[in-house]
Amino acid sequence: MRVASRLSALAALTLLASPAGAKNIPVPAWARYVRSLPPYRPRRQVSGTVRSWGHGFLKVMMRDWEHGFHRFQPRVEFQDDLASSAAAMAGLYSRRANLGVLAREIVPMEAAAYRKVAGQPAFPITVLTGSYGDPDKIMALGVFINKSNPLSRLNFDQLDAIFGAQHLRGERGNIRTWGQLGLTGAWSKRPIHPYSGPADEAPAFYFSQTVMHGSVLWNCRLQQLDDVPLPGGKHVDGYQRVVDALAKDPDGIALTGAGYRNPNAKVLAIAVRPDGRYIDPTKANVADRRYPLSRAVKFYINDGPRIPPNPAVVEFLRYILSSDGQRQVLREGTFLPLTPTIVRRQLEKLPPSM
Repeated sequence: MRVASRLSALAALTLLASPAGAKNIPVPAWARYVRSLPPYRPRRQVSGTVRSWGHGFLKVMMRDWEHGFHRFQPRVEFQDDLASSAAAMAGLYSRRANLGVLAREIVPMEAAAYRKVAGQPAFPITVLTGSYGDPDKIMALGVFINKSNPLSRLNFDQLDAIFGAQHLRGERGNIRTWGQLGLTGAWSKRPIHPYSGPADEAPAFYFSQTVMHGSVLWNCRLQQLDDVPLPGGKHVDGYQRVVDALAKDPDGIALTGAGYRNPNAKVLAIAVRPDGRYIDPTKANVADRRYPLSRAVKFYINDGPRIPPNPAVVEFLRYILSSDGQRQVLREGTFLPLTPTIVRRQLEKLPPSM
């Protein structure tokens, strides 16, 4: 469904005076780095229409940013067609959109289609850190085991050998028993029972690209749990079912959202390399990206000789990457704001607003 945002100057002034302004949004302790982000300062006044195509669960966040941006740039209008991430790249290369809104990782076919039609590579800008545990909002991944299991941490090589079958990271073979992970006694010969959400969804795709080095050959014993529909249009969350399965299976290991919980399951610390630092998936560690299975929300724009960037889009992205825009993320409540280091790198990537 198309949502057209045409904000009047009067509405913008009302928002500016409202207590809901970005500066009045409380900053929790885990996000105190937001206070050090630079405020938005327009490089110049721009006009035109920002036309966004993409993910529907970013509607609230986009509207909040649009209202905030309009305080500084009242001549910019917005047309949002936010139904699915699948539409984002086609909107860009067909020139019906000038901002692609993704809430998952871009897939190779989308990148190839954009390059083929547009004649230039897709240009990503990181605008948010994904959620702690909302599957519709590019959630960080957590690895869980039964609380009776003495294991406390794993690295990417081990995860690849547990969940995968091809082992492009270099492991010599499968890890299929707890003894292969160093557990002794009664645990040494017990089989590992892997669980996850559907392997064809975005979280599993991210895991396969990041941990399994692009392999899509999964452990053949992987139990994939999907949502279960209930009367009245409700459902049981499949990713919660994954964690709940561990409460009944001492030999289980699960890949799901980092923010999910069950009292009889525990989440493991993760490192990229065996000799690396093992990081617990707390909300603070996900937000500041120390946790290695945190995920980024990236928007895409045209930026090349065939389809140049739109100045209004560039200024809008500069606003999103300011303290004003990132404080508004805290009001949304599910996505997580960017750190100063990430903001600085993204601002350096942006083309000039002309």
